Amino acid sequence: MRLKMTTALSVMLLALSLTSCAERVPDPPDPIVRLPPESVFKPCEQPQLAGSTWGDIGAYTLALKMALSICTGQVVTLKEWRETVGRR
Repeated sequence: MRLKMTTALSVMLLALSLTSCAERVPDPPDPIVRLPPESVFKPCEQPQLAGSTWGDIGAYTLALKMALSICTGQVVTLKEWRETVGRR
């Protein structure tokens, strides 16, 4: 009697454990990667010298410095983005 009960209990436990393997676990979704802002991908402005006086050269120098600082900001933004993506 005890052998029949043990066998029946074993069969029930085996059936229960096999049902957990019946379903396939779905694949995890692809990770979402946030891209940098679109403003970073715009080409850098390259001011042209317009004029022939010393004052025009000064204004041109200021325009060049402004364009350089904007481009530097774009590069810094891209580097920060690359570092945050690399940490994941």
